[in-house]
Amino acid sequence: MEYLEIHSEIFDDIVEDIKQRNLSRNNMPKIIVGTGLSVIYGVPGMKELAEHLAKEIAQSSDEHLKEIWKNHCDEIEANGLEAGLANLAQNENELVDAIKPITAKFILESEEKLHRTIYEKDTGFCRLLNYLSGTVSVDKKIIDIMTPNYDRIIEIICDKLGIGVITGFYGSLYGKFSRNLLKQPTEVYNCKNYSWIRLFKPHGSINWISENGKEYLTNDYEILKEKAEYIEIVTPGSSKYKVGMTNNTFRCMREEFNELLNPRDNYSLLIYGYGFNDDHFDTALFDSFQKNVLILSRDVKPDIINKALEKKNITVFYHEDDREYMIYKSKKYTIDLPVWDINQFADLFIG
Repeated sequence: MEYLEIHSEIFDDIVEDIKQRNLSRNNMPKIIVGTGLSVIYGVPGMKELAEHLAKEIAQSSDEHLKEIWKNHCDEIEANGLEAGLANLAQNENELVDAIKPITAKFILESEEKLHRTIYEKDTGFCRLLNYLSGTVSVDKKIIDIMTPNYDRIIEIICDKLGIGVITGFYGSLYGKFSRNLLKQPTEVYNCKNYSWIRLFKPHGSINWISENGKEYLTNDYEILKEKAEYIEIVTPGSSKYKVGMTNNTFRCMREEFNELLNPRDNYSLLIYGYGFNDDHFDTALFDSFQKNVLILSRDVKPDIINKALEKKNITVFYHEDDREYMIYKSKKYTIDLPVWDINQFADLFIG
């Protein structure tokens, strides 16, 4: 394994190659964003959520609920919330129903306190979106992003940058979902003169409400706070796959993004802070690994590292055992800076 200094001519050549293969107009990336983005803005991730859920459930009067949590708390502590709740028994699924409103309210309240910080903070992700918005095709200025995150960080960043966001919902105060709006945005939006982010949220969002058979999007915080129990999100647990299949909006989000991963099209994949914990989505994602792939994540699963060591089109920047690593063209390097950090990445690749 070779050691490589970031500030060297060799790495400069690597930067230019990665920019051409992963960040250029001819290979405009489809972007997958995980909780790594939430972390840099201070919105709680799965670890903080698990701690909050433990406290809330401990105060519950439902003894059966406490027992279910107790049965899985060791696994949650050892391997994280998603892994810990992945194998709930049939008679334990009430835990999923119980944690959904707690999760929604927790993320909503945490994010609301950070709105000004998110809007004003200059980060590598801001610079990345700004750079791509100026690089995207002149005929169809759309950048596609999929995120399982519930928060609205991406939406707030786009407002800061003056980039429109296509969510699939139309309307002003109470937006209604239209699959065609997500599928054919050029029929409604001016995608030749203005840049847009088309945002896919297959696990829902804290500004989606589903009540009495009606679903709508609203950014009115008072309404969201009042209707927290009706916020539409897919929480960790064994029913995640089922909910993702039966809820029409969730299913459309996933299916429409998967359709964009067409092997006949020119694109790359940029995967940032994503944990590869969603089997029903990851299958389609792995099929697209024949394209150029760039992964930035502090923690990367061994099977992803093995894929990168086998395939020269996959580049990975990650951290392990107090060291920084890069896998580039099937070769593993130790490097002297944490390039998986989006701020560090932007400094080196965007400036």
